[in-house]
Amino acid sequence: MSWIIEPSDDASSAISIQGNTVACQKEGFYGSPINVLWKDPAENSGLYYWQIEFIQLDEQGSVSVGLTTQDHFKAGYAIKAIEYNGNLADGSALLVGSFGDRIKRGDNIGILLNLTDSDMKVHLFLNERPLGLAFHVQAPFPKPLFPVVSFSTNGEATIVHSKQIPTSLNRQEEHFDGIEGHWKLVDYPQHSDCTGYNFHLFKKDGTDDNIYSLSTRVINSMTNNLTHDSSTNQWKSHGGMQTLMGGDQESMRKEDVISKLINGITGIELQGQQLVMTSNGNQVKLERYTPEPPKTYTKNVFAGEY
Repeated sequence: MSWIIEPSDDASSAISIQGNTVACQKEGFYGSPINVLWKDPAENSGLYYWQIEFIQLDEQGSVSVGLTTQDHFKAGYAIKAIEYNGNLADGSALLVGSFGDRIKRGDNIGILLNLTDSDMKVHLFLNERPLGLAFHVQAPFPKPLFPVVSFSTNGEATIVHSKQIPTSLNRQEEHFDGIEGHWKLVDYPQHSDCTGYNFHLFKKDGTDDNIYSLSTRVINSMTNNLTHDSSTNQWKSHGGMQTLMGGDQESMRKEDVISKLINGITGIELQGQQLVMTSNGNQVKLERYTPEPPKTYTKNVFAGEY
């Protein structure tokens, strides 16, 4: 077993290999991912379980892990694969959004392949927590399949083919304490018709503990950074980003209300089971909720190409 490097000048100069460890160090911008394949074939019916641990990983950019074939293993976005990077992707295009958390330094990603003559099932694990069935593809599909890592940032990963097959496969949602987690807007006295929207509040990876990311969606996805000043217990919203899709007049009106809400936040406090936000001098209340589990992807991304 060994790492195979994609055929490109960028890869040959950026990739270094030592046993089952691969490191990617590239100067400058990643115009496309750099792909490496672990030559450990899965061809016969049975269970195959690999664990890929990211010893180092820069915060900028991203990394993907998954399965491909030798014929579909190509440079950059030309690769065709079934991959996980927080979302599910085919090597270049998004397939299922928000399947799990974005991969970061120290994470261990488990890929469990259940291969038969009639179908293949791929379960994913994040730090041994089951994310559930990610891909379920009916035959025909190409074989053998190999683990693949796609670097769009500098990092180092180690792969192990484990004989200890997980027995708990059903998705397990994360449990959150404090202000972090998934919240639903349930009380907005000044705009009672704008309740029901979902908010996601988490500490930003690789930043100080007092910096959070708050995201929501009406027509467009909106994300703001929130900074907490512990000396004054004041919050500041900044660095807002959003997509630019249009919608009907009523929906766009509500989006404007929610946008002003997240841009005007000056206070966040946990009161019992509710999160109370102060924005533009008003208070709104949110309650925890569990998001609907993401769907398994069932189309064959390799169809017509083998």
